[in-house]
Amino acid sequence: MPDLSLPQWQPADSASARAQQHFLEAEEVYDLLIETDPAEPDGPEPGSDNFLLFENLDAYEENANPALGAHLHYGTDGTFTLATRPAPTFAMAAAWLVARGADPGAFLHRAGHGGTPADERSAAVAARFITDHARYEQVEHSVEPGETWVMLRDTTSAGAARPYLLQVETGDPDRGYTLREGSFASPQEVQQWLETRRTALPPVAQGEVTVVYSPQALAARARTTASSAKSTSTEAALAPVPVSAGRRAVR
Repeated sequence: MPDLSLPQWQPADSASARAQQHFLEAEEVYDLLIETDPAEPDGPEPGSDNFLLFENLDAYEENANPALGAHLHYGTDGTFTLATRPAPTFAMAAAWLVARGADPGAFLHRAGHGGTPADERSAAVAARFITDHARYEQVEHSVEPGETWVMLRDTTSAGAARPYLLQVETGDPDRGYTLREGSFASPQEVQQWLETRRTALPPVAQGEVTVVYSPQALAARARTTASSAKSTSTEAALAPVPVSAGRRAVR
């Protein structure tokens, strides 16, 4: 767990102060899975960003959101901003972090890691969702023993025929998470599939996709000094990948 007491740094606003206090009071609730660009031993550099992916250990008993993304930015005036976003799946939390400027490779290419995909198919699903997550809005989710599922609605014309996306995620702290998805015409069809699971998940409509980055992401990317080779790798990771239909995720 990183030291979020952040000595010699002051919160830039009340939201950052509340987020910091929450982490300090509930430190044992969160398991840090991924931390990008951790601070040097002598402290963080002003103007730098840190992106963190946590697992909420209490979520599985409370039917809450198991994943939590956190974006920590160190200002040039001795202040920091700390924004957080809970999510039903680790892929959704990663998508929020990438939209704010994080390198997607940190959340897609760490094999055998609890916060990254456990197999190639899960990586393809996660990469597709990271690319076009902005087209979806969350409808419902459920946390069950060994599994989390989330229902989302596609707000674009690409999903007009089957606008409801179901993602099913199972996790292993040593291997990573297994993620499967499929599109349905109605919430009732989603619920019916969840109850029976006798058929393959219908493939997801791809359509024309535009990656949407937040103002924070654009600022973070402007601060990045990555090489052109790294940029090429990032673009490849973000490329939409066709995902075939599949059955219930296997642990």
